[in-house]
Amino acid sequence: MRPSRLLSHDRIALGARLADADAVLQHLAGLLADREFPAARLLQLLARREQSGSTALGDGVAIPHARIESLEQPRAAFLSLGNGVAFGAPDGAPVDLFFALLVPAHATGEHLSILAGIAQRFGDGATRAMLRRARTSAAVLDLLGDSLSGAAA
Repeated sequence: MRPSRLLSHDRIALGARLADADAVLQHLAGLLADREFPAARLLQLLARREQSGSTALGDGVAIPHARIESLEQPRAAFLSLGNGVAFGAPDGAPVDLFFALLVPAHATGEHLSILAGIAQRFGDGATRAMLRRARTSAAVLDLLGDSLSGAAA
């Protein structure tokens, strides 16, 4: 799968200032939504996953995700905040970088592969710093493109 199919310019938001984790999930659901999958439904699925355990990794990063029975292709959204929010991170630090992922319920292997690729990419301090400085969706796609194409290929 090409990165542009998983993460596209219209699913990237940079520099938002949001009050809390609920507002973050709502914003991500809006980025991921379309006619078939309205934001309210996606918000419910993302929130349910967070209730079972935070998807925050530490170092200001979280990867909210959900599996959807009727979804045909994985899709993602990226959100960077101008401020950090409490998100239950294991290091207790606020989170300001979010990569949200929706995958078909049947795509277990692909789901894990994408999550692993993204977690590895976000594990690099230099990448996190560049994502925090990114001012365009093209810059984000350039930074994440290789890990997305490798994970989803």
